[in-house]
Amino acid sequence: MNNKGFSLVEMAIALGLVAVLVSVVTAGSGMMVKSRVHRETAAVDSMRIAAQNYLSAKNLTYTGISVAALKTDGFLPANFDPVKSNSFGGDYLVAENAADNTKVDITLAAVPAAAGADLSNNFKSKAELLAYDASTKVWKATF
Repeated sequence: MNNKGFSLVEMAIALGLVAVLVSVVTAGSGMMVKSRVHRETAAVDSMRIAAQNYLSAKNLTYTGISVAALKTDGFLPANFDPVKSNSFGGDYLVAENAADNTKVDITLAAVPAAAGADLSNNFKSKAELLAYDASTKVWKATF
């Protein structure tokens, strides 16, 4: 007999392999997002500590603080580039809080909503205020 085509067993094996591959790819992409959130948590923490050092070194307020000022004073590496360098392809921004110059705002741009929620969860015990704007994809923490 000359049978052409696939048997039911062959089709079941092929579908099983496809299902395994899809689950591996899906799990991998979830781990990538978690990894990016972890990296940004560490980066924001480093900028928060740099800002605290800026304040304790010579300043009574955060007036004049920026990434450039933190680099100039040696609190951030000289080669740190805040433009399009966060894990999501957005910018970093460090600035004095508009309402209170004894507080500092650290902002990340181009943050997806799920990552913004994870970042807020990671900083809920450290930050005084956390905000995420879904329309602009901007996450901001006030310390």
